Amino acid sequence: MTAERIIYHIDMDAFFASIELLRHPYLKGAPLIIGGSAQERGVVSTCSYEAREFGVHSAMSMGEALKRCPHAVVLPVDHTYYRDVSREVMSILRNYCPYTQVVSIDEAYLDMTDIAKYNELALPIAQAIKHSVLKATSLTCSIGIATNKLVAKIVSSTHKPNGLRQVMQGEEVTFLASLPINVIPGIGQKTQERLKKEGYNHIQDLQQAGMDSLVNTFGQHGYNYYQRAIGRDFRPVDWRSHPPKSISKETTFSRDVDDFSQLEETIDEQISKAVAKLHKHRMRTRGVSIKIRDSSFFTISRSKTFALHTNNEHRIRHALQTLLHESYRDGKAIRLLGVTLELLTNGYWQPTFWDD
Repeated sequence: MTAERIIYHIDMDAFFASIELLRHPYLKGAPLIIGGSAQERGVVSTCSYEAREFGVHSAMSMGEALKRCPHAVVLPVDHTYYRDVSREVMSILRNYCPYTQVVSIDEAYLDMTDIAKYNELALPIAQAIKHSVLKATSLTCSIGIATNKLVAKIVSSTHKPNGLRQVMQGEEVTFLASLPINVIPGIGQKTQERLKKEGYNHIQDLQQAGMDSLVNTFGQHGYNYYQRAIGRDFRPVDWRSHPPKSISKETTFSRDVDDFSQLEETIDEQISKAVAKLHKHRMRTRGVSIKIRDSSFFTISRSKTFALHTNNEHRIRHALQTLLHESYRDGKAIRLLGVTLELLTNGYWQPTFWDD
């Protein structure tokens, strides 16, 4: 690894909403929300910038989103089509750089250190990438360039839409100083509230506090906060594909369910899909868990660990069905039901009876 890396973070702009605007151009300029139905407890997957002006954001309940923006146009999520477009975008990125780490359907990191070679080339190559994506898909993206993944991501997120900026080595602290703490990846709402309670509203507040003070207040987390505040991140761009660490399937019911037979049918379907994915990746599991959330949002989680790893569907199904029977309280209305296969291994895989 060279002393100074050149890392791109590429983030498509309002990806789902932008795709839908191409399919429905008459909606241009209207607040557009992509997600599930409010009547079926759907959530916002993404929204146009016009909707964001009303405070709508991803992961918000659709009911709340429509309270904030009652005149919004709501369209369902078309995952199949979005994945097709995503594959086209990621193919373009890999044409420019084989060291591409896809982190979601609409964003990726590129390690351009050996390709750009000199910082003078970083911006022109990024411009070429933006042009190629736009020409092929009619979609815009924002690109942040820095010496590490953390700063590159913050750069792209603070220069949307259709933005491009490079933060050079040594400029990280100055660039970050005036930004609010909520731009730091990995700092969620509860952490933000605690930091603000302690008087840390902007990144420069963390920088000025110093590592010792933050560690005294927040323990090990304080060390991490300080490292992020000064833009320090040594994580590599992990461009190689990896097997999943866990496999989960969840169902949020459109109406609360108190019929146990319906819960059994739901979990059977979830298990089938989870085990199919386990087999697809030629993996085995040593742990399973179940999650049940009732109408009052009270959540129960139960798990079981096997003595040995297994890919046997009968064994996995029996364990999860048993957990369901043990966890369900008669007559309780259930809002969400989910299963997880965990403690996975991609060691020796045998699709017959040998791992029993």
